[in-house]
Amino acid sequence: MKEFKIIFSLAFLLILLIPLIHFDTCSLKYNSIYAQTTDDCSQKLISAEEEYQSGRWNESIELVKGCLENSDLSVIEKGKAYRILSMIYIAMHSENEANNAVKNLLIVDPGYKIQPDKDPPSLQNYINNMLPNLIPQIDVISPESEDQYADGFTMSVEGSNFVNGSKVMINGKEKETTFISDNLLQAKFTANDLLFADIYAITVYSPLLNGRVSNPIKFEVDKSSSFSFGEWFALGTVVATLVATAIYLLKPYPDAKPLPEPPGRP
Repeated sequence: MKEFKIIFSLAFLLILLIPLIHFDTCSLKYNSIYAQTTDDCSQKLISAEEEYQSGRWNESIELVKGCLENSDLSVIEKGKAYRILSMIYIAMHSENEANNAVKNLLIVDPGYKIQPDKDPPSLQNYINNMLPNLIPQIDVISPESEDQYADGFTMSVEGSNFVNGSKVMINGKEKETTFISDNLLQAKFTANDLLFADIYAITVYSPLLNGRVSNPIKFEVDKSSSFSFGEWFALGTVVATLVATAIYLLKPYPDAKPLPEPPGRP
């Protein structure tokens, strides 16, 4: 009987451990695949630049585009990819493709600086011509309004010419922002942003050209039908003051005592 209990306990523990082992194995496998994909693209981009330097531009383009199709590609790798594409299309005198590649380079790496020993001087010219066109523009925000005293929420900001490092702002105050694409940003708003009912301006700050700000979009904090703690406290103070004043005014005065007669003269 004792041996049966031991065997049963071990079997029960094994059953509990199987999902954990499976989860860890899957996690390790995913991490391994992700690392392999990242390393693979890093090597492909090195090869792509070598192909570009050798004049085999079509082969270089194929390697770069193969990496860009990978949804897990990091922002740094994307910047490297668009830099190579920019140089290839400039060398091929493909102006439209070169402009698109330079635009994407600035979107993912807005602080990119020319490498004189590696980049052609014409790349700087393309960058200089593209920068004035990358003015952030907001088309729509969601939500467009929130109730006063509501909990925090995430706002989606749709538009154009957003870049990595762009910030959503409310009345000029930057919010924690996630760059999704050049058309979409997401910003976190807290309950502190909703304390006062008012109309606020939502804008997007772009780090390009030492900072640029988009057009404003109206965001409204609607007055809440319920009272906040502060408002209840203020109301209670006023009511208590009025009650105390009324009691004081309505309190009857005690009967006046007659003044004593002055002593008579002798």
